Amino acid sequence: MLLHSRRPFLVIMALVLLLISVAAMPKTPAFLNTHETDEPLMPGMPPVTRPDVLELKIRLSQLNLYDGPMDATYELLAQEAVKRFQKGFWLAPTGVVDLATWRALGYGVERPAQVVTGPPPEGFVTLEIDMDKLQMTVLIDGKDWKTYTVAGGKWTTLTPVGEWKIVEKGYERGGAFGSRWMALDVPWGSYGIHGTNRPWSIGSYASAGCVRMFNEDVEELYEIVPTGTPVIIRGPRPALYFANPLRRGAVGPEVVLIQERMRTLGFDPGECDGQFGGRTEAQVRDVNSVFGTGDGGLVTDDVYTLLGIRGRY
Repeated sequence: MLLHSRRPFLVIMALVLLLISVAAMPKTPAFLNTHETDEPLMPGMPPVTRPDVLELKIRLSQLNLYDGPMDATYELLAQEAVKRFQKGFWLAPTGVVDLATWRALGYGVERPAQVVTGPPPEGFVTLEIDMDKLQMTVLIDGKDWKTYTVAGGKWTTLTPVGEWKIVEKGYERGGAFGSRWMALDVPWGSYGIHGTNRPWSIGSYASAGCVRMFNEDVEELYEIVPTGTPVIIRGPRPALYFANPLRRGAVGPEVVLIQERMRTLGFDPGECDGQFGGRTEAQVRDVNSVFGTGDGGLVTDDVYTLLGIRGRY
């Protein structure tokens, strides 16, 4: 009788604990919903065109299963190659590229041997990512601790150059974003650092702009970088288009370049974060005052010329 009377209380407590656990789960950042997908790739006619098809074809080519056009169209030749692969891995040869097929495609890809560094020392962590070399260096109190090989954005979806911070961290189920993710505060898009179920892409330009890592590497990194960790990314830039004049409130990679060029002249616009805020505006005023290039906090033709920027960069 006592147990029966307590049952509603126990049910309510269970619901409360469930709600608390759900609320405590990290929010999924936007890039997990927009840049890449875990949606199965379906065969059929007309064929599907999707960015991840090229990654699929690259892997099938590495396995000597495909020698057709290297593009983003999942045509009949690629569908048949997937079926042969699935049959060889005891998967149903449907041609549907689901999570199980992506996982099997990564079988046999070896992570490069890691330099044994021991546990990281205590100190302030900074990440520096060189997209030309496709390497991430972990610095602790300004000293190199470890270097990882990464994948970067394709030439049509370059990884954003600038000075960012990790603003969110979370776990994934092991799909296209691997086992861990760390979101960056890039103001004009959704970007992050995450793992992958396509390990053959590491060391290449393959993503939609995010930084990919081997799952083992991103899991190790995840444990030592708190939110707020600075992330400095250097590398190639997309074509840039500069407003004339450029003023406070502007956001984008163009602002990053202006902030960098001002810094080389000895001015301090703050972090090169792509946001034309109050500090950047104040430094533009100083530039105009010192060099006589204009009035106020506007970036005009004379300032662009001073900074070595002309039209499309």
